[in-house]
Amino acid sequence: MKRFNSLLGAASLFLALCTLTPVSAFSQENQLNRIKLTWDSYAEVKDSKRPYIAYTAHQTTHKYRATQKGTQLSLKFMVGVALDRKQSVVDFSRLSALDEEAKKNLLNHEQGHSDLAVLYGRILYKNLSKRLYSIKNYQQEVKKVYDDTMKELGEIHFRYDMETAHGEEKELQDKWDLYFKKELKG
Repeated sequence: MKRFNSLLGAASLFLALCTLTPVSAFSQENQLNRIKLTWDSYAEVKDSKRPYIAYTAHQTTHKYRATQKGTQLSLKFMVGVALDRKQSVVDFSRLSALDEEAKKNLLNHEQGHSDLAVLYGRILYKNLSKRLYSIKNYQQEVKKVYDDTMKELGEIHFRYDMETAHGEEKELQDKWDLYFKKELKG
């Protein structure tokens, strides 16, 4: 009985050390590609009282497989970004009032929102993959990385709209377009 209690104590100590010690996360490669938008990508919204003609929304998903061997925790991540076709809407009656150049510029601006979603999908993957996770709390830690990255994405969407005046400031929109082109290459 004494030997059993000793073994039980040693096992408890080992388990406590395993759950408190952060370990590396290993990840697979995850390259997200640009989502090319057209006006057909959008759902129609009628009689819109919205302040904008078009709105682009995405769903960023993540999943992972966690395996543990002794004190080693291995997390393999997959991140996906998809256009949310139900939430991405356009008021075609207001769009038809624009000339061709204005339609092209608006779609280009909305493409920037899509490009940001893809770029932040890549950032999410990197943020998740480079972290150390504890065996005990890895689920909450992964959720925090996701939440923090999505909050940052929301802030940059807002900044993009403000700096470009929703695509109206051509010079600033051009700067953002160069940024997207450069970043999406890598």
